[in-house]
This record gives sequence, C-alpha cells and structure tokens, in this order.
Amino acid sequence: MRLLSILLIAAGAASAATSYTATNLEPAGSPYQVANVLALNNRGQVLVDLCTNGNCTGANRLPGVWSNGVITPLPIPSGYSYIAQPSYYGINDSGTVVGSLEIPAANNVLYDHVFVWTNGVPNILPDAPLLGAGNICSNSGAYQSGGSSISYGINAAGHIVGTTSYPSSTPGGPSCRANWVYNGSTFRVLEYGPFSGAGSLNWPYPEWPFPIPAPCQSLPLGAYPGVSSLAFGAALNDADVVLQTEQNYFCGPPYTSPGVPWGSDPFVTQANNTYSFLPLGSLAGATGTSVNNVGDVLGSIDPSHVIIWDNNGIHDLGPSGYGYMNQVGQVVYLTCETCGGEVTMWQNGVSAPVQLPSGVAGVPAALNDAGQIVISSAASYLLTPAGPCAQDVTSQVQITRTGFRYNHSTGLFNLIGSVTNTSGSPIQGPISLVVDNLSPNASLDGISGATLCEVPQGSPYINIGNIGAGQALAPGASISGSIEFIDTAQAGIAYTLRVLAGQGNR
Repeated sequence: MRLLSILLIAAGAASAATSYTATNLEPAGSPYQVANVLALNNRGQVLVDLCTNGNCTGANRLPGVWSNGVITPLPIPSGYSYIAQPSYYGINDSGTVVGSLEIPAANNVLYDHVFVWTNGVPNILPDAPLLGAGNICSNSGAYQSGGSSISYGINAAGHIVGTTSYPSSTPGGPSCRANWVYNGSTFRVLEYGPFSGAGSLNWPYPEWPFPIPAPCQSLPLGAYPGVSSLAFGAALNDADVVLQTEQNYFCGPPYTSPGVPWGSDPFVTQANNTYSFLPLGSLAGATGTSVNNVGDVLGSIDPSHVIIWDNNGIHDLGPSGYGYMNQVGQVVYLTCETCGGEVTMWQNGVSAPVQLPSGVAGVPAALNDAGQIVISSAASYLLTPAGPCAQDVTSQVQITRTGFRYNHSTGLFNLIGSVTNTSGSPIQGPISLVVDNLSPNASLDGISGATLCEVPQGSPYINIGNIGAGQALAPGASISGSIEFIDTAQAGIAYTLRVLAGQGNR
C-alpha cells in the first residue's frame, strides 16, 4: 500500500469535463431487460442482471453479458437459483464471470455456492476447507460438513475473493466462517488479529445471531469468544491484496462509530496475510468497497459519503453515493444522493460533472480503466468518452526494452521501455507505451489508462517521457519509462508493445 498521510482533504472543483456518447444496453427486439448492472470490464463488456420478457421472477431472472450490442445469458445449472445481488458478481478482462447461486438443502435451508463461467460454461467452486484439525473450524464436530459460500469479485488473473460459512451442528448455534482468496487450485484463508483495543480474535468466531447489548461497551471482553472483531465483505486487486472491513462489537478506540453498537474500519491484507488498517483521521468509522493496484481505496461512511484513500491522504467527497473506482484512480459518484445530485468524476483531488448525453439520466453503476461509465435508472447506458483518437506511431519509432527485474520489496517485475523517433518529423505528445496481448496471469501496476478507440480495447498503457500536449519528440530523440508488472503466479509474462501519440483517446 502507498498510503502516506492521514489528512482529511476536500475535493476540489475541476475546470472541464469529458463528453460522452451513450449506448443503450437493451438491444432493440431483445427478449431481455436489464434489471441491474453488476460489473464492467476494460473490453467494454457489461455483466448485467436480466429479466426475460418483463418477468423478473424465478427462472426468468438470470445473469448475462452485454458485448457490442448483444446480450448473452449465462446458464444456471439445474437445481440452482440465481441470486440477484450485485456485490456477489464480477467479470474480468478475459470475460470470465464469477457469481453466487443458491440451492435448497434439508429443512428448506438455502445454501449458496460460488460458480465461475468460463466461455459461458458454469463450474462450481468447492467450499473453502475450514473444517478439521489445524484449520479455523478446528472443532469440526461442532459444525455441519456442508458449507455455504459466496463470491465478492474476481481479478485479472482469475483469482476470486469470497467467504465460506459452516453452520452449527446444533440448531440455533453459531456458525464458523472466514474470507478467502482462491487462485484456481488452492484457498488462502484470511486470518487476522488480535486488534489493539478490540481484544484477541479467537478462532472460530460465530456469525449472527448473537446477543449485542447496548451500549456496546457493556459487553465484556471474552464474553463471546471471537465476537470482538468480524470481517465482512471483501475486495481484491490484481496483486491479491484484499480489502475488508472490520466490525468491532466492543467499540474499542480507534474503531468507534457513535450511535450504533459497533464500529467499523477498513483494513488491507497482503498476499502474505499481513494486514494493516487504513487511517481514519477524523472519521468515526468507514466501510471499504474496492482497492486498485497502486493501493488507492474507495469506501463510504454513514450517512452516505464517498471516501477515498490515496497517497495524498483521506478525501471525503461529502454527501454522495454510488461510487466506483478504476486503476487510474478515477472515481465516478453521485453528488448529494439525497437531494437529486449529479454524476461526477473525481481524480487527484479534483471533481468535474459528467456531461451526460441528452436523454440519459440515472446513477453510476460501473467505471473501467478506459473511462467508460455505466449509468443506470429506468434504462441502462454505456457511456464512452467522445472525441478523436490518438495516432498510432509504432511504425515511426524504434522500441527497445530491458529484461525483467524482480523487485523483492514491491513484488513487481520491472522493465524499462524506450522509444526513439526514427522518422524525419516531430512526434506530438503525449506519448503512450501500450501493452497489448498481455498474458492473463499478469497485469500492470500504475497505469495511465486503457485503450478505448484503438483495437484491442482494454490494453493498459503508460504515458512516458513527460511530453505533454503541445510538446513533441524530435527526430532522433529518445524517451523511456518504467513498466511494472504484477504476476502473482510468477508464470512468465507475454506481451507486445505499440506506441500511440498526440492528443485524443487511446
């Protein structure tokens, strides 16, 4: 994480806003209607919650993928039912979808299970192995062997973050649960604790229901082992860093939230399972919602305020809601949710209203690295930044690169890419080094954006050489920039490079 300060900073005002073109996500004549937007990837594919022929009940409601004007429903395996919960679903740039489905069990109890759709084909994930000696639920006789699991998201490499719960073997008794990251073959269970001011976290810990007296300070430490702190919800970045929110039922400082019998504080867990809390500054408590590859965190507090943590500290965007963040550090949100508000884009401490195309209204529902936004209300639209495209100057330059070097302190693979102008004319800035055809096990840390109007869409790029608009790279001159790759599997990185230059969309 790169969070350096705990100052509380107000968002500024921007001088200009991007204009957009709008595409309705419901194709004319389609039998499907979009009830909710679930996620958006960098290729412009939208994961949606569908109703069939206006019927949103039973088997008529299901997930689907909108791509280039076509909606493809995702099949639900026999015996399972769709859960229309946006936080349980995600789609990565490979088009792989993760989500949660439920199935009836004994005594009319519903169990949830995680499914992954690869090329539209669903496959079930096993429940995380929490039972047995040495595991979190070590007293396995106290819990039923069948688990219930839900997913919270998927990253570029296809790793999934979620949670598994094992119900008590005693009717009415507490269950045992934990969050985890699944890398396609193994589970990393997210243990943590003890917390300062909250007492020791003792495994296993129970879930609801359990008694919480008011005020919460009257609940003595150790009265209910492990209830002192619970982690709910989770988000995952490409480096397998997990964002969770601690709910502290002892309200021990600094994790206090006045007026309710618990406190909340987001914290991040690294790939080695070490964790750290985000600074709260003057905030009483907060809930984390997403974390990007450079460690920027998006969250919220009640009453609804969108909160951002980055290198410059804590940013409270005021009464707002529906916040979404990308890898560039942009956040789209609705200002003053309770008083009508307007769709706004925030970046580097500056906010600007989004110029919605005529006839488009609603709230933000997703944002990708190419700057596309989904707006959802009575109808859902994909907004694409309008304007000219930058020039592909790959044929006018020579691209050289160093070999990979592994940085043990950051866990990143670095190389230096250099661009030399081999043409007889100046090349106008900005100059962007685009990483195409990146192997799915890898992604970039610290990007400038992702390609939009240049095929393929969704390729990450970095601007190099500090050559801005109105400046140029002279004939024979060279510039270079560092590219940092994330490869948690260390499985080798394949890619190609091209160069885009000049003003306009990439």
